[in-house]
Amino acid sequence: MKKNLIVLSSGDGIYFEPIVKKLRNRYNIKLISNTRKAIALQKAIALEVDYEIFDYTDFKSIEEFNNRLFKYMKNENPDLIALDEYNMVLPEYIINYFLKKIIKIHHSLLPSFVDKDPIKEALEYGVKYTGVTIYYANNELKNNEIIAQQIVKIEKEDTLLLLKDKIHKIGQKLYPKVIDKVIRRMEEENNKKVENVNYDVIK
Repeated sequence: MKKNLIVLSSGDGIYFEPIVKKLRNRYNIKLISNTRKAIALQKAIALEVDYEIFDYTDFKSIEEFNNRLFKYMKNENPDLIALDEYNMVLPEYIINYFLKKIIKIHHSLLPSFVDKDPIKEALEYGVKYTGVTIYYANNELKNNEIIAQQIVKIEKEDTLLLLKDKIHKIGQKLYPKVIDKVIRRMEEENNKKVENVNYDVIK
């Protein structure tokens, strides 16, 4: 039976498309967007991927929106939730319920450059290297469990657009690999638990 993967996106879906293309044969993938304006929705339609829209402007408050999103995701029972340019903060009760089942990608080598525009920060600061970090979501960039990182060298000729393109391309390769690795690892751990239970029964 295929595992269930939810991708939460508010924007262009720069990672959604490669995730689908590389993993759709292994997992049931669904896109959830918090805005009808997300280009990721157009990609879902083009790729014939199931999607759901919870436009936050349809709700009386952010709390109501988050409660509706939470109930829906609980019902979907995803094995993993991957955030792709999701522009809202997930409340603690959602993160705690799906503990170690929500992962995010950040465009720097955490814990460096934790602000909203880390690529620009790295370029302006003059560092020689930046990169991509994938980690378990907890809303605290300075205090998180990192799953994977990949270094990107900043060349003298790099402009902001060139550096963004380099980092996005690295992320598009790394994110699907990490998603696959995390789900497979969870499956292995669950299988071990079942084996241990069976062994205890036999004893």
